[in-house]
Amino acid sequence: MKLNIDEFGKWCDAFGPSGFEQEVAKLVKEYTEPFADEVLQDRTGSIIFKKGNKGPKVMLAGHIDEVGFMVAGISKDGFLAFNQLGGWWDQVLLSQRVVIMVRDGTKINGIITSKPPHALSAEDRSKVVTKDKMFIDVGCKTKKGVEALGIKMGDPIIPDATFELIKRKQFVKDEDSGKFKEKEVTLAVGKAFDDRLGAFIISEVLRKMKEEKIEFPNQIYGVATVQEEVGLRGARTSAQLIQPDVGFALEVDISGDVPGIDKTKYASEMSKGPSILVADNSMLPNPNLKHFVMDVAKEMGMDLQLSIIRGGTDAGVMHITGSGCPSLVLGIPTRHIHSHYGILDVADLEKCIDLLIEILKRLDQKTIDSFTKI
Repeated sequence: MKLNIDEFGKWCDAFGPSGFEQEVAKLVKEYTEPFADEVLQDRTGSIIFKKGNKGPKVMLAGHIDEVGFMVAGISKDGFLAFNQLGGWWDQVLLSQRVVIMVRDGTKINGIITSKPPHALSAEDRSKVVTKDKMFIDVGCKTKKGVEALGIKMGDPIIPDATFELIKRKQFVKDEDSGKFKEKEVTLAVGKAFDDRLGAFIISEVLRKMKEEKIEFPNQIYGVATVQEEVGLRGARTSAQLIQPDVGFALEVDISGDVPGIDKTKYASEMSKGPSILVADNSMLPNPNLKHFVMDVAKEMGMDLQLSIIRGGTDAGVMHITGSGCPSLVLGIPTRHIHSHYGILDVADLEKCIDLLIEILKRLDQKTIDSFTKI
């Protein structure tokens, strides 16, 4: 099955910071609904695609919100103060373009900026400019000018970035011969990979299972969750609704193959296949489930990377739903997350989809019970 990568690009380009995911949710629902037996929705806005009606419940979560901002104030000179929605590092923001959406859906361009270097003292030029010293310029000179555009406090803001695919040659050293082998890869470049890729993986899994009539011994609940970046909120409400027996979060992973990163702390790399998180700040995965997935990957002859990250994922709330739910994170190593542009290898997406399908084919009640048997 060929990935519908153009659809993925549409989702990534769409407007959807935490709490304002409706534009993305509509795209995801329209695309995925034909592959599901039933479509549900919780009251936070998460969309649930159900497939199957017998056996244990398997929850797959991929959040559709992206890190963004919110208008926090308007100065008398017509500049916008902003608060962050999700985690941002100050140094990736200055001089970047953004898009503000007002109540009627109109999108307005702006630029994140601060004092020009000419107006700074020598001492100040050596300091990092923090977010609270930045503002958004929408080209106005007065507060009335901004208000005439329809901009108000609380309006959402996202990075202004456009999805694209690029071809690159990679040279991989053969451990036995010591020679380099050449391969061509297709890389995706864009915003919101964290975590539109998770929702996309779920949709493509459901599509392949329907088109190829793949049998499975469980009930699949694929969930496009909301508000993950501000506290795993959508996954909490949808998991309460589903009461899953086992759960998987489909997520980005930190790709450690960039300058300055300690590979003993961030071991996974782009273009080397999917990963599983052996720990993060929100969850320690069920060890039997983890080993089960590792064994499935080995049987498939697939490289599976192991990773530890700071922060949390939707699995952090899934695993403590009801009386507990064995859970695991499957990741796609991605460069430069939580910025205007990330980079990932499309082949890693394809491998994760194949792995997840093989997992779902084997998750019967006996296997799931074995994860918690004492």
